[in-house]
Amino acid sequence: MKFFRFFLLAAIAALLTGSIECELKEITAAPGEEVSIPLTVKNDEGNESTFQLSYSFWYGEAEGYFYYNGQRVNSLRLNSSESADLTFKFLAPEKPGRYYLYLHADGSAGVTVNVELPEKPLRISLDNTGIVAEGGDVIEVNALLENTLNSPLEVDLSCDAPKGWECRFYDGDVEVYRTVVGEGGKQLRVQVDIDSTADVGKYAVTLHIGPQTKEFEVFVKESHAGEKGEVRLRVVDKDGEGVASARITAGNETFFTSGDGEAIFEVEPGTYDLKIEKGGYYEKTIRDVKVRGGRTNDLGTVFLEKKAYYAELSVSSSRITVSIGDVASLNVRIENRGYGEDQYALSLEGLPPDFTYNFREGELAVSEVYLEGGEEKDITLEIYTPATAEVGDYSLKIVAKGKYTAEKDLKLSVVGRMAAYFSLEGGMYTVKASPGEELELKGYVENSGRGVTLTNVKVKLELPQGWSGEVSPEVIPSVKPGERGEVNLRIRVPPDAKPSEYRITVETTSDQMTMSDRISVVVGESSAATFVGLGIIAVTILALIILIKKVGRR
Repeated sequence: MKFFRFFLLAAIAALLTGSIECELKEITAAPGEEVSIPLTVKNDEGNESTFQLSYSFWYGEAEGYFYYNGQRVNSLRLNSSESADLTFKFLAPEKPGRYYLYLHADGSAGVTVNVELPEKPLRISLDNTGIVAEGGDVIEVNALLENTLNSPLEVDLSCDAPKGWECRFYDGDVEVYRTVVGEGGKQLRVQVDIDSTADVGKYAVTLHIGPQTKEFEVFVKESHAGEKGEVRLRVVDKDGEGVASARITAGNETFFTSGDGEAIFEVEPGTYDLKIEKGGYYEKTIRDVKVRGGRTNDLGTVFLEKKAYYAELSVSSSRITVSIGDVASLNVRIENRGYGEDQYALSLEGLPPDFTYNFREGELAVSEVYLEGGEEKDITLEIYTPATAEVGDYSLKIVAKGKYTAEKDLKLSVVGRMAAYFSLEGGMYTVKASPGEELELKGYVENSGRGVTLTNVKVKLELPQGWSGEVSPEVIPSVKPGERGEVNLRIRVPPDAKPSEYRITVETTSDQMTMSDRISVVVGESSAATFVGLGIIAVTILALIILIKKVGRR
C-alpha cells in the first residue's frame, strides 16, 4: 500500500512540475543535519494567483519550513507568469535510511533524501596514548568525544585488549556499554585491568566507539606471574568496634580477622565472592572481588550487623574421659553475643540411662542462667557414671535454650578401672619350708577392676638364687571383672638353704596391665639337725645332774 501511494505521488509530481521546480532530485545528509533545498514557484496561469505551500515526508518524520527573502512563509501570491525563488529547510531524521520528500505548491516536486552516518561523526581524543604500568595494575584513560553532527548520536562502546585483560567504559561513576553524545560532546573514562601474568613488553588497546576506533599503548615494565594477590579489609560493628575472629571464606580457603577486626591474606589471582561470618552477626557477602598477583586490593571497612539474640557455648574440652563409677567434671562458658537480654535453660542430651548430671555455678546447682546482652558466665557440668556403666564412647549435647538456642557437642569416653592382685590360697602371704623341700601352692589372680576384662594373663616367679620353680597353666586366657583365675605354683627350696626368710616376687602381666606382689618363704632347720640338737641338750642336762649330785655329797 505504501509503495502504491509513493508511485501515485511521484506520478502527480511529474504532471504538475509546472508550478514548482526543484533542480535537486536526490541529496545525502547526516542524521539530524539541517538541509536547505532551493526551489522555484512559477505562476503559469493567465491571471494573478495564490499558491499554498506544503510538504510531505515518507517513511519518517521531519520538521521543515519554506523561506522567501529570509522570511518564513506558508503561501505566495504571484502575478501571471511571475516566479519566486524559495528555500525549504528541514532537519534530516536521526535514523539512517532512505526517505522521500515532496514539496507542494499546486504542483509537486519530489526529492529523495538519503540519511547516512559520516565515516567519522565524532572527533575522539585521549588524554594519554602511551602508559607505563606493572602487571596487575588498573590504568585509566579519559576519552573526549565531540559530535560533528547537529543531532545527538548514540554509539556502542567496546574494546579489544590482550587476552586476560579487562576493559570498561564509565560515564561518571556509571559503567556503560552504549552512550549518547550530544552536541556538546561527552567525556568517558576508560578503565583497563592488566593481567598480572602479562610479560614485560608493549601492548595495544583498541577502543571501538560507534563506527570509529582509537588506539593507545601500554608498556608493562614488570610481570607478577606466579605471585599471589593480597586482600585487606577491616570488619566492624555498628559502633565502629572491630569484630574479632570473623570467618572469611575466599574460594576454598578460610581466614579470620584479628582482635581489632583486621584481615590481611593472600590468595591466587582471580575473582572471588568473600563470605564473612561471625556468631551473633548477620552474614555478609562481598561479590566479585578481583585479586591480582603481586598487588593489594584494599576493601576498606566492612560493616556487620549484630543480631538481637544469639548465644555461644564453649567447653574446656570437647572430649572427656571418666572411669566407671567416677564423676566427670567440665568447665562450660555461655556467652550472650546478642544485644538483647535472655534467659537460658540448661540441659544435657544423649546421656545413657542411670547416668545423672548437674550444672553448678560456684557451689550452687542451677538449671538456668540469665545473661544481659554481651554478658558471659562460667558454669561447671558434672556427669555421674554408675557402677553398672558400660565401657564406650557416648555422643552428648549441651543445650542452652532461650530466645536463641545454643548447642555444643561433647564426647564422653567411659573407661573401665583396671585393678588386680595375686594371693595364695587361704590368704597367706607367708609359708614355711625346710631346706630341700618342694612346695606346692595354689594361687589366684583376681580382677578387682570395673568394666575391663584382663586377657592373656601370665604369672611369673622371681626366685632367690639357687631356687627353682614353675607356674601352671602358663596363660590364663581371660579374667572378667569380679572373677579370678587359678594357678598352681611349684617352688623348690635348695638343700643347702640356710634358715632365713626369703622373698619371692610374683609378677602378673596381661594385655591391659602389669603388677607384682610378694610372698615370703621362711626356711627352718633340717630334721637331722634337730635331733642332734636335742641330743646335745640331753647330754648337757645329764652332765648337770651328775655334777649336782657330786657337789651335794661333799
